[in-house]
Amino acid sequence: MPLFLQRALTAGIITSILCAFVGVFVITRKMAFFANAVAHSSLTGIAIGFLANTNPFWSAIGFGALVGIGIGYLYRKSVLFIDTIIGIFLPSSMALGIILIGFVKGYKPSLLSYLFGDILAVTNSDLYIISALSLISFVFLIVFFHEILIIALDEDWARVKGVAVNPIDYTFFVILSLIIVVSTKIVGIILVSALIVIPPASAMNIARNFKETMIYSVLFGIISAILGIWFSYLFNISTGPSIVITASIIFAITLIARRKK
Repeated sequence: MPLFLQRALTAGIITSILCAFVGVFVITRKMAFFANAVAHSSLTGIAIGFLANTNPFWSAIGFGALVGIGIGYLYRKSVLFIDTIIGIFLPSSMALGIILIGFVKGYKPSLLSYLFGDILAVTNSDLYIISALSLISFVFLIVFFHEILIIALDEDWARVKGVAVNPIDYTFFVILSLIIVVSTKIVGIILVSALIVIPPASAMNIARNFKETMIYSVLFGIISAILGIWFSYLFNISTGPSIVITASIIFAITLIARRKK
């Protein structure tokens, strides 16, 4: 197996597991739109990286984390619903990114890979970044799994139970933002929400409880990544869309299975 394909599979599997795992909480909290907002806002971070002549991956991660904190802060402090807050951040941050990109001189091939994904071009450096951020995210999600679950199901009940809702929630927003930005390297800004939403949605079609939802979601995420990358390599098609289409087919199969059941 070629080395670039090994790197692609490693990055795809790691990212798909993370997205599928955290996606269950996103679906439970009705925050699917959040993934789109952070992913599109990362365009500004990428543009800043190009303008500053630094790695756009790092600047995208930093700006995405700031957007996640901003959305979480306004959600806590304002009277607006979260979908309204996200609806403000998404176009504003993306518009800023488009303006900044206009100041970047010359051809920008790396920028196109962020927009549409280019997992086959993942470098060792990218893989190290993805692995490090994934490890941090996994540790947080596992250590605070119970608290995050209670907040997702009933925030008022979580406060009564003595859960430190605000610190945990802010950290969750940041971690989710990091996961989303990292995933843009795999499927691109335009399609990243699919990795967060589709595997958990597929799992919910056939799962009987929350534990099964988690297991099926991660399983479907891994299958989508492996088959999507394989189809991409076999038929010479774009990898990001191939992964998303594979995940969508799995969703259709589970939906049919649910109706028959």
